[in-house]
Amino acid sequence: MIPASDTCPDDWTLEYDGYLMADDSFPISLGHVRYSRNYICVDGAPEVAAGNTNQLQAIVLFVRVGCGTLPCNKYHDGRTLACVVCTK
Repeated sequence: MIPASDTCPDDWTLEYDGYLMADDSFPISLGHVRYSRNYICVDGAPEVAAGNTNQLQAIVLFVRVGCGTLPCNKYHDGRTLACVVCTK
């Protein structure tokens, strides 16, 4: 998984691209900013599967860029981050 990218290296195969997301189960909170330790790349065109509504569930949130944390000239403040999953 390559965060903040929508392309794979030249000799790698694209499995899917999507959005970087984080779980909201044990966030670290500093003021209004929340940090997570667990990140996943969620397919940009997911398939919905019907299932039992009594299963354990998790809340995942889009990861947004904070200008200053990342270079402002490359990333736009407040936008969601793309990601790509590649295999070799």
